[in-house]
Amino acid sequence: MATDRAIQRGQLLTRRTVEAVPTVADASVLQVSKASILLFYSLLDEQQRRLYAGLESLKLGRGGERQLADFLDLDPHTVARGRQQLLAQDVEVDRARRVGGGRKPVEKKRPK
Repeated sequence: MATDRAIQRGQLLTRRTVEAVPTVADASVLQVSKASILLFYSLLDEQQRRLYAGLESLKLGRGGERQLADFLDLDPHTVARGRQQLLAQDVEVDRARRVGGGRKPVEKKRPK
């Protein structure tokens, strides 16, 4: 816990929110529909993949980030970021990336 009271309240609220999400008791549920999950996952864009991975990790509970990252071949930080975005309700609907994200446009240099 943080020493600052405002940060402590935020941490407690986040913990309660995470604890309120129902978890799957058995991780073998992933094995049942592995092909369908991978097919669905392949149809999503970058932001949707991150959010879906975050949602599924919440369902799996403790250790779900690592399991899901291995299953979907993602970085565990990507799964954690998706989970954090869902819990904070920090999702941009119109864009896949935040303003200013991604590569900067490069001008072609033309010889004179």
